[in-house]
Amino acid sequence: MSAVDLVRLRRPIEMPPPSLDTLMRQAQHQVGQMMQALVERPDDLTDLRGHIGEVERLSRRVDALKLRLTARAASTGATGVAGHTDTGSWLAGATGSDRTTSASDAMLAEAMGDAERAAADDAGDAAGDSGDAGGGPGAAGDAGDAAEDRSRAGRGPRLTLTAAALDAGTISAAHAKVILRGLDDLPEGVTTDQRRACEAELLRLAANRSPSQLRRAARRVLETYEPDEAVVDQHEDDLVAREEEAARERAAFWVKDNRDGTMTGQFTVPWVSGMMLKKVIDAMTAPRRRTTDGPGDAHESGGAVGSGGVGGSGRAAEQLSPSDRSLDCQHRRGLAFADLLMRIPTDHLHSKVSATILITTRVDDLLAGLLDEGLVPAGTRVGSTDVHDVISAGTARRLACGAGLLPTVLDGDSIPIDLGRQRRLFTDNQRMALATRYDECAAEGCDRPFAWTEIHHLRPWEAGGLTDLDNAAPLCGTHHHMIDSALWRHVVTRLGNGTVSLAFHRRT
Repeated sequence: MSAVDLVRLRRPIEMPPPSLDTLMRQAQHQVGQMMQALVERPDDLTDLRGHIGEVERLSRRVDALKLRLTARAASTGATGVAGHTDTGSWLAGATGSDRTTSASDAMLAEAMGDAERAAADDAGDAAGDSGDAGGGPGAAGDAGDAAEDRSRAGRGPRLTLTAAALDAGTISAAHAKVILRGLDDLPEGVTTDQRRACEAELLRLAANRSPSQLRRAARRVLETYEPDEAVVDQHEDDLVAREEEAARERAAFWVKDNRDGTMTGQFTVPWVSGMMLKKVIDAMTAPRRRTTDGPGDAHESGGAVGSGGVGGSGRAAEQLSPSDRSLDCQHRRGLAFADLLMRIPTDHLHSKVSATILITTRVDDLLAGLLDEGLVPAGTRVGSTDVHDVISAGTARRLACGAGLLPTVLDGDSIPIDLGRQRRLFTDNQRMALATRYDECAAEGCDRPFAWTEIHHLRPWEAGGLTDLDNAAPLCGTHHHMIDSALWRHVVTRLGNGTVSLAFHRRT
């Protein structure tokens, strides 16, 4: 055997990459090993938060793989061969998911494209963006316009940046759906560059926002390239008004007699109506709500679960298991709802503000259309609420005169006007004033909405603290309880916008 032959024998043999089926089996095996490690190696579970983060990233990447496979099935016609009418029904059959979820996933899969098509389109766009290649000075613009036309016509991926982030597991499929909706809501005439800039901005925001928080930010993504704030305001208001109108179209209600002394029902109503109902029920069942209507007129509810109030056995909440507490809460809320139905109208509830949606809007937006015979100027801004969402300017105007909705009107400097003060317990007016400053519990990292909070004296009343806004902080029930716990200490930080943040640390 010659030396040349020996060299040839020493060369590594190039093996073809493993098939997708093989990789799937290996992945299933790896997941099984991880499940087994949970039981057999409990000492490895020292960084539970880190492990959860890695599992979440892995889950997101698996979701991306499912979407890529769905896009491939649609592009190759596999869904039609199976006899399904569309990709959503094919996916529902393949995964056992409900039809609505599968339809939403199919839309996202189409926007992402399968990996091969996405790479080909990206290469084509790169060639088109290279300048004069392929046909003179206008070639780059023509290629970009062609790519945009393919996207809008559904023949190419529309979310190349988002798809890459989902592939890497840095965002979830829920984030990607919000981004898709935000880009589809952009006005007519948006250019390819503007669209990509908006997509990049939404991806940046998605890094530290939940999908619901990102959804609110997406309504104003027009700010990425539109310098006129009035145009952005009008765009956001138009989107919210469109959502409200669509919600009215989906409104439904049914109730049936169970013939055992009970009735069961279900309803779908616009967000504002549903939130009004939820806040009424919350007000009737909140365990530790305190407020006053005037000097010495305090209202309190609390004590043992079910004691003297709606529903329950009188056992202390601490004695119940988590599942029992959940069922007990549902039971109390059910009884509260039954009580509410017997007491309509709701203006006699024990806590008017607790059962009220607080709407913050500008004077001009509130008066527009009321004083000018229905003429609404351009640039109206949505009204914000104390429960983490917004309503259109038109809805705010319609509800401003109704019972149960109290507008907090801001002047040009965003200073609350016409808000009363109280010397001891915090008043309803002070709570409304705080709602213009805070969206959530003041505890660091807590995302419970302002509507769920209780007002806490930063400097205790017993220690000479004043009942004024600068000494007030909204805290959810959990963090309000931690204030008085010997297990926790807290540090108050005053922020530049007139609010405070409380950081809790376990005592050692």
